[in-house]
Amino acid sequence: MTQPTAEKRVFKIKMSKRCFRFKPEALTNHAPHTPGIYEFVVFDGQGNGTILYVGLALAPLTIHEALRRHLENEMSPKADLLFQKTPDVYFDYVAGGDIESSEDLKDIAASLFQKSKPALNEKPWDASGRYASIETEEIEQAPSGGCRH
Repeated sequence: MTQPTAEKRVFKIKMSKRCFRFKPEALTNHAPHTPGIYEFVVFDGQGNGTILYVGLALAPLTIHEALRRHLENEMSPKADLLFQKTPDVYFDYVAGGDIESSEDLKDIAASLFQKSKPALNEKPWDASGRYASIETEEIEQAPSGGCRH
């Protein structure tokens, strides 16, 4: 384990402007072909979102490839399990922010996991160990009807 170099780090992140239905066409049209962090989200009747899973795709894996693997039941949580919860599963992703390395991605994924405690993550994502504590702050809020939960 790396000795923390700083007491606390607040990552400023920008989430995708909206959630996309978890289906093949949406992956083709909206899933980034870059490494990063993504979430599976479901909504209740009032439009309140619940994060089911926080995913981390580190190079050479991309968000697009990771989502495809989930959809094709090659990676947990498998689509079969996701769709048991509801036929309407959505995904969103971290679209930007002060992210400079794969270590930053690990730290952000760990922070997002701690915030939402998603039911389908088998275990928490491990942070890099560089900081005593990590937080995320959204720098741009999604418009009304967006994907924030």
